Amino acid sequence: MRALILYHLVQAQAAERHRQAQRDAPARAASRASRTRPPRRRHRARGLPGVDALRVLTVRGGGSR
Repeated sequence: MRALILYHLVQAQAAERHRQAQRDAPARAASRASRTRPPRRRHRARGLPGVDALRVLTVRGGGSR
């Protein structure tokens, strides 16, 4: 009998968590959307076009890894 009560208690808790998650989903999505940032850009070597700067950095050992 104790196992049956425990089973129903766990089922009720799981259902309540699911309902709570459904209620919180719109607020959580809005919060997540407001925290998005634009992608960060890498620094370029001054005065060099992007491809040439990457080549120089790669040759010197400081390129992307």
